[in-house]
Amino acid sequence: MRLLAPANLHLLWLLLIPLALWLYKRQARRVPVSTLLFFKSLAREHQESAWLRRIKKWLSLILTLLVLLGAILALARPSGNLSADATSAIVVVVDCSASMAAKDVQGQTRLEAARLRVRERLRSLPDQTVVSLIAFDSRARVLLSRSRNHRECLRLLEELTPLPVEGKPEAALTVAQRLADLESRSRIWLASDAAPPAAEGAKASAIDWLPAALTEPLNVGITGFQIRHSPLTRDRYEAFVKVSAAASNKAKTTATLEVSISGRIAQLRELDLAPGDSSALILPLEGVRGQLLEIRLKTPGDCFSWDDGIAAPLPKLKPLRVAYFAEKPDPFTELALSALIENGRIEMKKGAPAAWPSKETPDVYIFEHWLPKEWPADRPVIALTPESSSGPLKTRAIRGVPHDAVRGVQPDHPVLFRASSSRIAVTQTTLLSLPASIEPLWMAGAEPVLAAGEYNGQRLVATAFSPAQSEQLALLPSFPLLLGNAIYWCAEDSDALTDTRTLHTGELLHTDSLVQWHAWNGETFTDVSDDPAHGLLMLSRIGSWETAPDRSGTCALISAAETNLPAPPAPSAAHSLQPAQPVITASAFSTWPQRLIWLVLGVLLVESFLFHRRAVY
Repeated sequence: MRLLAPANLHLLWLLLIPLALWLYKRQARRVPVSTLLFFKSLAREHQESAWLRRIKKWLSLILTLLVLLGAILALARPSGNLSADATSAIVVVVDCSASMAAKDVQGQTRLEAARLRVRERLRSLPDQTVVSLIAFDSRARVLLSRSRNHRECLRLLEELTPLPVEGKPEAALTVAQRLADLESRSRIWLASDAAPPAAEGAKASAIDWLPAALTEPLNVGITGFQIRHSPLTRDRYEAFVKVSAAASNKAKTTATLEVSISGRIAQLRELDLAPGDSSALILPLEGVRGQLLEIRLKTPGDCFSWDDGIAAPLPKLKPLRVAYFAEKPDPFTELALSALIENGRIEMKKGAPAAWPSKETPDVYIFEHWLPKEWPADRPVIALTPESSSGPLKTRAIRGVPHDAVRGVQPDHPVLFRASSSRIAVTQTTLLSLPASIEPLWMAGAEPVLAAGEYNGQRLVATAFSPAQSEQLALLPSFPLLLGNAIYWCAEDSDALTDTRTLHTGELLHTDSLVQWHAWNGETFTDVSDDPAHGLLMLSRIGSWETAPDRSGTCALISAAETNLPAPPAPSAAHSLQPAQPVITASAFSTWPQRLIWLVLGVLLVESFLFHRRAVY
């Protein structure tokens, strides 16, 4: 048997008090009285032998000491189930990511359910067990490190709240493993709705998963969002929205997507999604800069609301700076670029190869029928029908080879957005040899005629056909759309398109000004503000933000991992994550303290009976 709270044994000094009182005997005093008849009658009624009187005094002392000793031992919490290899240190890791805000039918969040399980297990630990507490969302936070103050751990546990941020448990488990390695016989408790990521060797066996997943989750959420100007029109925008259903949904679900601009409903879409399915929508919008776009997703029975709303300002029109160098400019390329200039989409600087290198740094370089020997690695490049090799492109000019059709390899690529790949006839004038990171988008026969990708962090689009020689290509809207898409895709990270960039919750915003929000709280949109500290603000809200007259943007969860709410683990999976070492539970140590308390109560009743009925004092 071992004691779980041996520090309470210092109360044993209380046994000295009744012992001292018992040893202290008052001396009899002589008092003169008028008669002794009354006292003689009392002596005859209570006459008893000296040995019986001594036994009563000893019994009174023993009962008093038993009461105190039983109470003190109960406070020391004796246990007969502890062994030498019992757990001596616990590292509690609590998931505070967005999915932990999912609610069951009683309105209890997954964090509240996880907190309840952790609280029950913490209260069952011996007082000398070392406890650490780590909370994580997109980052890990060590709230308590190697402490025996279990009350402080419980207090910090109660203060945890979920954030609309995608969870990243790997970093938290790495920190937890390092804390666990500082103590012998340590274990990690992971309280989360998702199973811990796969680990190697002994690290996997040291994790006890406390699952908090919903028994029957139902969720449909927005997992993708982007807004941009329509390349060839004024005051028109295009919003890309992706809606996904959780794989744990029991059946096909019907959801309604409501789109409004400045409080007016612009579109309504009804979606039928099977479990695990997604639907991508392109929403044409019309408005002016500064108007507020609100998107709400409504699903009957949905248990997770943070991924059901997005607010975004219609972005400000900032023309992109394009440097166009061509040895033999194609007239249809110049016509397509002129349309973009007229609509205020680009500002173009045109020059011959002799003017290279450019004195100004644009957002995008466009080279046609020519490539510079010194490849520009600081900006994205669009290479139209290059006739020489340079940088990552290995090319060779050929005589025009007509192709009646092209085959779309990556139809969902942003460069092909709204650009039809059917009924396109091209005349190939260049053979492209592409690096592995540059993917073909159009294939003509066995050769790529349109490719896009990133090479050493630089975006690149290359074509291998001549618009002027291609039958009807220049007369179709696909070519100017293709060129506009290529420019916008290449310049996606430029300062000119800052307003169109959707930030993820958990990212840092650099600003010294007060940040005004039109935020989605899961039920409605509200206006709130955040004051950044030291010029940095972690984005922990969903909605549109504005921090200066000319600086605004959108922040959204858009996380497929958080929208895909996990189901409870199968019995076999849960069993495989059970602790391999002895873990103390409430039933393991509650028997002996309860027995001692009942013993104390019994002794008190016996002593009371003997004192009042048998004059034992």
